[in-house]
Formats: sequence, structure tokens, C-alpha cells
Amino acid sequence: MKPIISKLFEEIDELEEELDYYSKHDMFHQAHFKRYQIVIRRDFIKKISNALNPQIPEPWASMIADEIIKGLGVYK
Repeated sequence: MKPIISKLFEEIDELEEELDYYSKHDMFHQAHFKRYQIVIRRDFIKKISNALNPQIPEPWASMIADEIIKGLGVYK
């Protein structure tokens, strides 16, 4: 998997966990602000991820060229 895409997926997972945490623990005004910031960052990361290679489905989109070539049985 390309490191940048792997990092994006990790960030999305972390943001989802944070959002879940703040939803479960009533933190009043601070939680609303944090939730808003988390949602904005998560959506931004998803847009970047989709813009990188939207026409190629997973797992191909996140693989490097050598992994794809090896998987197809094609040699350079």
C-alpha cells in the first residue's frame, strides 16, 4: 500500500475513534467544538483520498506499481 494512502486511512480511523469517544462521554460545549473539528478533518481527508485515484477500486488504488504487476503476473 502506498504510504500516503495508508496514512490517510489511519487518520480516518483515529478521527472516527475520537468522534465516538466524544459522543459517548458528555463533554458539553467542548465536545461540540471538538466534534465539529473532527468531522471537518475527517471529511477533508476523505476528499483527498478520493481525489488521489477515484476510478480504481481498492485494493488496487492503494497498491504501488510493483505490487500490482506482481499480482497480475506481468513482468517489467
